[in-house]
Amino acid sequence: MKKLYTTLMIAMMGLMTLSFTSCETDEEIAYDLEGTWRGNMSIADAYGESYVDSEITFLRYSNSYTEGNGLWADYYGPRDYEVYRFEWYVDFGTIYIRFEDGARVEIRSYSLNSNRFRGRFWDGDKEVSFELRNSTRKYDYDYNWGGSHYRTRSADDATEARPTHPRIK
Repeated sequence: MKKLYTTLMIAMMGLMTLSFTSCETDEEIAYDLEGTWRGNMSIADAYGESYVDSEITFLRYSNSYTEGNGLWADYYGPRDYEVYRFEWYVDFGTIYIRFEDGARVEIRSYSLNSNRFRGRFWDGDKEVSFELRNSTRKYDYDYNWGGSHYRTRSADDATEARPTHPRIK
């Protein structure tokens, strides 16, 4: 009986470890990551915390599902910005970014869906927290409807209002 109990406990612990792993594959993460993300980066260092507006574009290579290249722009003011080129890939859920100058970033602590990308990473001794929104994909709430929804023309309306030409019947 004790042997059966021990075996069941080991099996239970094995099942528990599986339940804590992510079900999302690297391909799914890369698919959600692809596009342009815009938002705030909060950089904490010994002198305090500063905020930077950032725009990051992830492009996938045509022959790969989990890697690509992109552009990273940090905006410090209307005419004060820096743009960096990088290559990226996803491996076991971690997003690796390698810039042209050799600097590297590993993003391990994040949440990602098709609309939001938020998390944190370390840049040397500075912790960087980010909250970005996908600016490539548009949703209903991206538009200011002014408190009411407007009726748009339907296909039926379009056929009634279509101008006719004497040669076309």
